[in-house]
Amino acid sequence: MFIVNLALGEMCLKSSRSDLIRRILFTIDQQPASIYDILYSITNFSDPKRTKLPKLLKSMENDNLVVSALQPGPLGPYRRIYEPGPKAEYYLIENLKSALETILHFYDSYRSSIHDSGNEEENDSKIPIKDGKILFASFPHVNVNDLNEIRNLLATRDITISIIGKDDILRKTGISYDVVGTDIVSIEAPSKSFSEVHLRGIPPMDKLHDTIMECKRVLTRGGVLNMIAPFVFFDKPKKSSIEDFIRNTATKHFPELGIIEGDEVLDLITQNFSKHGILEIGQGEFKFWAIKS
Repeated sequence: MFIVNLALGEMCLKSSRSDLIRRILFTIDQQPASIYDILYSITNFSDPKRTKLPKLLKSMENDNLVVSALQPGPLGPYRRIYEPGPKAEYYLIENLKSALETILHFYDSYRSSIHDSGNEEENDSKIPIKDGKILFASFPHVNVNDLNEIRNLLATRDITISIIGKDDILRKTGISYDVVGTDIVSIEAPSKSFSEVHLRGIPPMDKLHDTIMECKRVLTRGGVLNMIAPFVFFDKPKKSSIEDFIRNTATKHFPELGIIEGDEVLDLITQNFSKHGILEIGQGEFKFWAIKS
C-alpha cells in the first residue's frame, strides 16, 4: 500500500509540475520573491509540505527559467531571492500558445455540433465548379478532415488531385495523387495547369500575397481559387478587450493557429481578382473564393 500511495503521489506531482512552474513564474514576474513568498503563492498545489520546491527551483535555475541571489532580508538575515531567468518568457509564451490551441480545439468542436450544413450548400451554389485538375494545400499540414474532403471530391467529381507539401498522411490511404512541390509560393507546375486551387487554412500573412499570385498563375482561365479559413475576424475589437488580446497575440506570434483578420485577406484577393466573394460557412469560419478572368 505504501508503494501504491508513493506512486500515486509521484504521478500527482508530475502531472502538476508544469502548472507549478507556471505559477512560480507568474509570482516572480510580478516582483522578485523569496522561497517563502513562492510557498505562499502555491498553497493549492500538491506536495503540502513543499519538500520538493527547493529541488524544483534548482532545476528551474539550471534551465535558465529563474535566477537567484542572496539579498539582505527586511529583518537582517540574508534570503535567496528569485527572479525570472532568460528563458522564462519563452516558456510562458509556449504555454500561452498551448492554451490558445486548446481553446480553439474545443471551440471548433462546439461550433461543429451546432453547424447548419444547409446554409453552406445554398451558399456554395454561387461558386462555379470546374472539374479537371485540382491543387490541394493545407496549413499548417494535411489532417484527417482534409483526407475526408479529398476522398469526397474524388468520389463525386471527375478530377485528379495534386498536393503541395508533405504527403505522409496520404501515402498509405490508397488515394491517387501527385506532389507538385513543398512550398505554396513555388508550385512546381506550368502556368494554367489547374481548374481549381483549394487552400485549407491560410499561410502566414507575410507569404499570403505571393501565395495568391502563385495560385493565380497556375489557374486556368475561369479557374477557381477556394480558400477556407477556420478562425476569421472582420469587426474591430474593443481596445484592451480579451478578444483584442487573443486576436493580436495569435495573428502576430502564432499564425499557425489559423486566426486571421478577414479584411487583410479580402484586400489581397480584391487586388488580384475582379470576381470574388466570401461566405460564412460556420461561426467565424469563412470561405474566400475568386475566379481568374
